[in-house]
Amino acid sequence: MKTILEVFYLRIVGDHIRYQRKEANLSRKGGDPDKMIWSLIKDSHNKPGESEEMEENDFIVHSTSWRYERPGKVILTYAAYSDELKFEKGKAHNLSLQKLKTLTKKSRQPGSRAELEKKVVSHAMRHIAFLIKTDDTNEFKKALTPKAITAFKKIWVSLAGRVF
Repeated sequence: MKTILEVFYLRIVGDHIRYQRKEANLSRKGGDPDKMIWSLIKDSHNKPGESEEMEENDFIVHSTSWRYERPGKVILTYAAYSDELKFEKGKAHNLSLQKLKTLTKKSRQPGSRAELEKKVVSHAMRHIAFLIKTDDTNEFKKALTPKAITAFKKIWVSLAGRVF
């Protein structure tokens, strides 16, 4: 079975979430997905010649879900949120914060790759909002601007899940 590490780089900009998806084949590379995520972040966001490098404390990184895709593929999804992210021109997508609340497990099945990504981003943002809401030690809040903390408090609805 093939295992893919999927990373959604996320940032709240105004009343939208900007996001970009990257993936790595864990079946080929092997190793710990938690370590791999940090390697991907450093490779993607620490550019040679830039004055300030992104550091681990600039990010909230959280494994949000996994899913099976045919034929024989498991996707491990991580969210990497930072208020410091700069996206490659033409590579990022937008999702309104208002739309975020309506994209849940109960929403209709995504009909395209773009719709699936929006649903995954919505789920990931709710996870991060939950972490922030329950962050008594301020561990997660340290990585955010006050404006982002306020935005996350507004979008927390509930975590996704199912009862079988």
